[in-house]
Amino acid sequence: MTEQNTTGQTEKTNPPSLEGAENERASAATKLTIGLAAVAVIVVVGLVVSILMLFRGDDAEPLVSLDPATDSDATAQVEDRLFEPDPVLDRVNRVIYVPIDPKGVILSDTLASTNRSADQAPSGVMLQRIHGNMDLPFSTSDGPTRFTDNGVATGFSRTAQGAALAAAHYGGFIASGADRLEMLMEAGLLSDPNGEAAKTDLGIPDSSPASALPMVKVLFNPDLTLVQFGRPVQKNNDSTVISYSKLPLVWRESTGWVLKIDPVGMSEGSEPVDAAGWLSWW
Repeated sequence: MTEQNTTGQTEKTNPPSLEGAENERASAATKLTIGLAAVAVIVVVGLVVSILMLFRGDDAEPLVSLDPATDSDATAQVEDRLFEPDPVLDRVNRVIYVPIDPKGVILSDTLASTNRSADQAPSGVMLQRIHGNMDLPFSTSDGPTRFTDNGVATGFSRTAQGAALAAAHYGGFIASGADRLEMLMEAGLLSDPNGEAAKTDLGIPDSSPASALPMVKVLFNPDLTLVQFGRPVQKNNDSTVISYSKLPLVWRESTGWVLKIDPVGMSEGSEPVDAAGWLSWW
């Protein structure tokens, strides 16, 4: 039995090739939303207390060395009253320094050599609470070395360490509201030619708090590096896995590391808690 067409017009259908293209675009948009949401879940404050004990260990060295021979720049900055008199602790008992200047304090304007192992931690890492509620890492070896005009840290080294530091900062801006995403775009540190990020509503209030997780894995390439941030999550069967999100960064000669909006690259996933390659740098 056929249904009568009361409009008197023939129903139009899309050619299979067009339908496939539309489905592909819809799938890409869904993947992008999932990827950006994963960044928010991974980066936004809500850390698990056991993370540091699992991946730093009780005998881990302090984030900021107080030995002037090793990290004189970081020590001098603390002593020169560029920070509030007392640091604070975050939810996993990491020491956070609060700079007088809300955009942060540059610890060194020079970068370390690039001939280091990709799993070697950056030197003189200090977590700073910038823009009021973003706890993000600065280092004396791999940046940042400067700020953009609107107060976003940049100038990270073209190394695995520099890429991870950049990803922590730029991912934090994505995960803390549309106003800070706009700051990242204005600074030219977001590669998003189709404006997809601005179209994706994650429902995050403006100027939300963010904090870099200490678990990091870097798949380094000097032109395009994939940085993963993770956290241990307990499943229903009492097993523990690492839940992670991925952030791809592309190197631009005139700019340095730029966060690349990529529906495929910005994915999420999980893997066994003892999976190889995970590091704790801050």
